Amino acid sequence: MTSKPEGRRKPGIKEIADRTGFSPATVSLVLNDKGSFSEETKHAIRQAYAELSHGMAIAEGRRFVRLLIEEFAFALEADPYNSEIIRAIESECRLQGLEVILTFVREQAEFEAWLDNSAGLILLGGGLITDSLVDRLKDYGVPLVLVDNYTHKGDVLSVHADHYGAGFLATEHLIRRGHERIGFISGPAKYKPLVDRYAGYCAALMEHGLPMRPALVAPNLDRRYIKGYEEMKSLMRLPEGERPTAVFAVSDRAAFGALQALEELGSHAGAEMVIEMELVGCDNIRGEQMVSHRIATIDVPRQEIGQMAVRFLVEAIKGNTLTGSVVMPGKLKLPAEQRVST
Repeated sequence: MTSKPEGRRKPGIKEIADRTGFSPATVSLVLNDKGSFSEETKHAIRQAYAELSHGMAIAEGRRFVRLLIEEFAFALEADPYNSEIIRAIESECRLQGLEVILTFVREQAEFEAWLDNSAGLILLGGGLITDSLVDRLKDYGVPLVLVDNYTHKGDVLSVHADHYGAGFLATEHLIRRGHERIGFISGPAKYKPLVDRYAGYCAALMEHGLPMRPALVAPNLDRRYIKGYEEMKSLMRLPEGERPTAVFAVSDRAAFGALQALEELGSHAGAEMVIEMELVGCDNIRGEQMVSHRIATIDVPRQEIGQMAVRFLVEAIKGNTLTGSVVMPGKLKLPAEQRVST
């Protein structure tokens, strides 16, 4: 195994405090995931840390792995899905003797700067990380791996979960429990995993001879409240007899929001509405699941995805040409009462 690099300085607490204007105590707490601070404060401090780390690496002539993610998609507490993948990538890079620089992808970014001293690139997620951007980066010849994303041409190595399979598993689970009117709460189409989960939902309905009912697919509404909340309310406004008896939400966070909407509706219209509705989420985000005992979910192997991406990137850095997709299946996880009954 490659020995751990020595003498590599990291940004100090005072340097970050001077750049951001926050106190050293606040900087220290945020970097150690302690204390209670606004998302804006946390983001500013972490961004300063990333930028200072990058500047030091360039100044010292070090090569590193650059981890790219759409800025909008990342917030450590707000996005436990990507955060777990990032932690796995960082941990595996340390084992491989590599450093990681986290870089946010923004509109009209000068992407050529991302290539300075980069031994390789890991591109996490979609959104602004489009097929066009990937093509442009690939043309520079820097080794790169896509994580939880892929190109439609399949000419760049990608590592991602089987999101199509996750949608199929979740929907089939509800069908086997006797549901025929199954709703779907979607997500932004710019993220391929969410689109693939919808495709899996459609495929499961077709496989079991159930019709596609467009009215049961909630529109992706503005999130003035929380994910899934307004979407579930829109489904429950359907006429009685046309409402879904079960819903597959594209993520656990959307399922939690949907459950909150149901509980509020139930408090006004009677508990029967909540009892009759069955929810399945996706991701197995345990940290937020205070209500997880009521929601089945698909466990997505985020840690393994991050580890595998680094290992493939190391091979690419060595000169081994790799293309295609590595797809890692998820598993259905049932709430306690369903485990007992099935």
